[in-house]
Amino acid sequence: MIKLLIISDDFTGALDTGVQLSAEGAATYVTLDSEFNMSDFTEDIDVLVINTETRHLDQEQAYKIVFSITRRARKAGIPYVYKKTDSVLRGNIGAEIAAVLNASGYKQIHFIPAYPEMGRVTKNGVHYADGVPIAESIFGKDPFDPVLYSDIPSIISSQTLIPTYVINQLEDNQWEDKEGILIHDSDTSEDMKKIAETLITGKSSCLLAGCAGFASLLPEILEIQGRKPVIPALSPHMFIACASIHPVSLAQCADARQKGAPQYCLSPEEKLDRFWLEKESANVLAQEILHSCQENPVVILNANGPGEPEATYKYAGENKISLERIRIDIVSVMGHMIEALLDRGMKATIFLMGGDLLCQFAKQTGMKVIFPICELERGVVLSEARYKGKKINLISKSGGFGQETLFTDLSKILENI
Repeated sequence: MIKLLIISDDFTGALDTGVQLSAEGAATYVTLDSEFNMSDFTEDIDVLVINTETRHLDQEQAYKIVFSITRRARKAGIPYVYKKTDSVLRGNIGAEIAAVLNASGYKQIHFIPAYPEMGRVTKNGVHYADGVPIAESIFGKDPFDPVLYSDIPSIISSQTLIPTYVINQLEDNQWEDKEGILIHDSDTSEDMKKIAETLITGKSSCLLAGCAGFASLLPEILEIQGRKPVIPALSPHMFIACASIHPVSLAQCADARQKGAPQYCLSPEEKLDRFWLEKESANVLAQEILHSCQENPVVILNANGPGEPEATYKYAGENKISLERIRIDIVSVMGHMIEALLDRGMKATIFLMGGDLLCQFAKQTGMKVIFPICELERGVVLSEARYKGKKINLISKSGGFGQETLFTDLSKILENI
């Protein structure tokens, strides 16, 4: 029986949250199918994670999708629902949390957005990334989905009329009678544990929301644990496909390049032209990457060459390509290149950076299910999937996660697995 449903608005988020349960032995199933039939599902799993891909949709569409999923979960008798949110509050946060609450029939949902281990904390209802109010950080400058407010009630109230309350102290029990979205301050891991221990009691705690930070506390509290998974044998050679323009991701690529990792960059013309994949230059690039992966521990295919992202925006403007088309075309070209490399027998461990790239690759290859195994580093997830009938392992992460030396650090981990 499914004990916990997690609803995520992007694929890397679905995995970095689901892995918090699977790493503790909970049978965890991650699907791209937002119409997944929970009532007739017969496999013996503990946790179902549904990736809705609603981050880039409008609020009304996102609300309807999440509302429908939650309503079906309640009818299927799933006791706990966790609305996974972005750790820096991008996307339709308010609309989707409201959808869970309205569809459930309950009076309150507890929102714990912090992830102290990753530098995301909440104080007096204001969310911070590495000590900077979120809207003033690099996440406020995201070209596709900027965070406009640091005050969480302001974010939520811009998307729903449901009342919000900032909870500073749980001990006074004043939160118990409030109806709406309860936003919990949290500055440390100890704060998170206290919140978890207090909330997981009775029906008021059936609806929860937050990122992977709070999800990591659920296995023990909900008693969803088992035998921990075995890490499979992995190639020590790592192929990294980076479609993210986040400064953290770009710094990781630059660090590896400075340490000798070969990096192949796509020009604006290549990454925004799907027909380029049929040209001889794409074939030559694929052959070079394959050879390089045999000779080097780390090889990078980067959608961001010199002068980016400005060069891409300039090219797109000259060719009347919209911002949304840019986002879709880049991950489509990158996804097909990864397919071409696999079809030619690439043996390297594949690392996909950015939720859009991971989702596009899964969709175009027909992957409907992926099984998270463990975190190799905080926020860096190793998963198992099927590609054309064969098992493959994928590493993934959100663009903003990880230290600058992540690639070389991971390379050392792969050598010792």
